[in-house]
Amino acid sequence: MKYQYNLKPITLYVAVQLYENYQQQAQKQGRKTSELIRNAMQDYADKNFKTKISMKNIDFSRTVTLKKGSKDFLSDDSWKEDFISGRVSL
Repeated sequence: MKYQYNLKPITLYVAVQLYENYQQQAQKQGRKTSELIRNAMQDYADKNFKTKISMKNIDFSRTVTLKKGSKDFLSDDSWKEDFISGRVSL
């Protein structure tokens, strides 16, 4: 994965066995260990860090299914209940 932003070098202390596991996985996948660790950190952040999301940036087509026969979100507002209740994830 190529990152579109600046990377910050850090010093990180981890268990030797954990790092060796990452090295082995990286070698199997033909990737760099640092890439796997960055991806793991990003996955954690995506799941656990709350950020404000603008409604205009939400891709509803991946998270909401319209009723059969509905053409758009304006003609079918059944998705709103799922969205507001949190059953639809962003």
